[in-house]
Amino acid sequence: MSDTKSVRELMIPLEDYPHIPYWFTLRQAMAIVREASIKFEGSFEPRAVLVFDEKYQLMGMLTLRDIIRGLEPRFMHETALVKGDPNLSVLMGDLFGPGMREASQKPVSDVMSPIQVTIQGSDPIAKAVFLMIQENVGMMPVVQNSKVAGMIRLSDLFIEITKLVLGE
Repeated sequence: MSDTKSVRELMIPLEDYPHIPYWFTLRQAMAIVREASIKFEGSFEPRAVLVFDEKYQLMGMLTLRDIIRGLEPRFMHETALVKGDPNLSVLMGDLFGPGMREASQKPVSDVMSPIQVTIQGSDPIAKAVFLMIQENVGMMPVVQNSKVAGMIRLSDLFIEITKLVLGE
């Protein structure tokens, strides 16, 4: 892998990556993800939304898994029996019913994931690969001058590794 390429060259710029304030609801976040999917169809599929505070400081990341977990009905959290056999959930109510719409009004800050690791835009892509594997993450915020500049994804790094391995 070429150490001459920097993370900045492969990152998705922040202005192109979905990001929201922490007080947005899960419903609003879902609309942002859908809008980004439509806008960037064919170039990238957003799997997370960055979450910022009012001073534009990065607070966390809201993954698609976080959103779905946040919509999960309360009974799914409380019952060991249902956790043991998810098929029993039909006995207790409709997973995709009115409770999910109500749950979609939660603020994203209630269910977002913490940022595990960041990388500098000037760092070589080899460092990004190392950090993602070490931290077991599929994407990382890219920081320049103490501010978030974009996102780097493992899928983009994989494309670079593939080019090297296949001699392209």
